[in-house]
Amino acid sequence: MLVLLAVFADVCAAAAPRFAIGARVGQNFYRDGSMDVDWSGHGRLGKIDYSNKNSWIFGAMGTFQVNEYVSFEVALDRITSSQADFQSGATSLKSGDFTQTPLTFTARVHYPVGIFSPYLGAGFGYYWRSYDKDNAFWNTSTAVSMDNSWGYHVDGGTDIFLTDKKDFALNVDLKYVWTKADIKATSGSTSLTGTMDLNSFVTTVGLKYFF
Repeated sequence: MLVLLAVFADVCAAAAPRFAIGARVGQNFYRDGSMDVDWSGHGRLGKIDYSNKNSWIFGAMGTFQVNEYVSFEVALDRITSSQADFQSGATSLKSGDFTQTPLTFTARVHYPVGIFSPYLGAGFGYYWRSYDKDNAFWNTSTAVSMDNSWGYHVDGGTDIFLTDKKDFALNVDLKYVWTKADIKATSGSTSLTGTMDLNSFVTTVGLKYFF
């Protein structure tokens, strides 16, 4: 009986929820695209191609591990400044730089194997943005802004436990993000607007500590 109780206690302990905190670093790879540009009061001007440079991403995350097979993550990241270029034929013109600060939520399904806990997940987030225009491209009196918006993502990766107690883990994550931002340039009573796809592929490596 004591043996059965000990085994049952071990199973319950193994299945008990756990929390983890961690930090990560990686690269954010933007996709090139094109957007329609509208002139206030005059309708659509046409399309313009754009290219956004890759940037670093730094962040902190908290994980609620329900059991071996299900977890939920909340993370706050900082995607560092990316150069935004407009394309005109073979010419690339720097229009400015922008940063993003996403707060994301992700649900994951795990399939643990030994020290590995590979997973697939999906989630959403809110992206705060700032835009610093290039005065060599824009008129100095022109105000340029990039709005905040929601985004969605899927990811896959694994936790690799580094200790027998499984309290420290190396995390490797691959993520694809779908999000858009409206850009508005205003000078006096005239404004130009367009919607830029900021879809990106994100790779990160991090460390987690489980309580």
